[in-house]
Amino acid sequence: MRRTFVASLSTVTVLAGLASFAPSSQAAPAGGKHHRVHVVRPGHSIQRAVDHARPGDVIKLKAGHYDGGVLVRKRLTIRGAGNRTVLSPGRKDNCKKAGVPGMGICVVGSPRHLVRGVTIKDLTVERFKETGIFGIYTDRLTVKRVLAKRNGEYGITEFHSTRGRFVDNWAIDNRIEAGLYVGDIENARGTVVANNHASGNAIGLLVRHARHVKAWGNELVGNCTGVILVDDDQKGGQGNTTVRKNKVSRNNRSCAQHEEVPPLGGTGILVFGGDHNTIEKNAVTGNRGNLPYSGGIVLFPSPKGHPARFNLIKFNLVRGNAPFDLVDNSGSRTNRFRGNNCATSKPDGLCHH
Repeated sequence: MRRTFVASLSTVTVLAGLASFAPSSQAAPAGGKHHRVHVVRPGHSIQRAVDHARPGDVIKLKAGHYDGGVLVRKRLTIRGAGNRTVLSPGRKDNCKKAGVPGMGICVVGSPRHLVRGVTIKDLTVERFKETGIFGIYTDRLTVKRVLAKRNGEYGITEFHSTRGRFVDNWAIDNRIEAGLYVGDIENARGTVVANNHASGNAIGLLVRHARHVKAWGNELVGNCTGVILVDDDQKGGQGNTTVRKNKVSRNNRSCAQHEEVPPLGGTGILVFGGDHNTIEKNAVTGNRGNLPYSGGIVLFPSPKGHPARFNLIKFNLVRGNAPFDLVDNSGSRTNRFRGNNCATSKPDGLCHH
């Protein structure tokens, strides 16, 4: 699925084999909530465990290799044994049934029936044609300590979703699109993207056509662009997002134009037409390129020319970027630059010396 600019015990159930499944249950754990733990071993089917699980159950994956393409439509926790639990493309893609082929794990709801409270953690998803972890129409989707690498489009995503939490993940070499993505929701209701590492992607973090997202403590290094907030000119726009205390450096790879995505390279944080965003206390260093929107922190109009408006850029360390540390080519005089430690700006006078 290509979506572009304009566009962490109770009873244990052991899977002894694909033909053998014996679920069981026992007294509720502390707190009064009944749930079961289903253990899946390498070579066995994660999808079979998911299909037999009840809402609230835990799917526990041992270290080893598994077929991905896992479709989730109910509240579950899928928990691996860290990076030694690896999902990669296999013989059957269950996500294709939901119309989203090529995903490692897909969490799929609908506009009227969101999938709520899914947690995916402590595993690796790699080499999927489209996306490592894909969520659409979800609420409170948590993705934690996941390594998403070498996927064709995105690493970890959330479309049409609210209150997500992407925390402590690594998104590496998802080269065509973004390592981390939140989009297609007017009110993401405080979706959090925190303490992640993204490198080798086209974009480290992309927030497109979404409002009320919070991104902090992320390390976005060695992508074509570190962070992009983009208003793709759809109704509702993009805005009210906070980008705070992130390390955004050396995002100097060169990415050619891809469908509606323009060429990218040499930009730290780029606001494409968004409004009422706050970009504060970030370290934005060594992002160097020669595109019209290359540089440290850059404000630029949307793809259709709508200005970036009412954005607040404050108390950032912005040094060693080219052609400039700060660029206000927003098309509006409503943006505010306060207390930024930088050396160069366009126009002159945006730096605090």
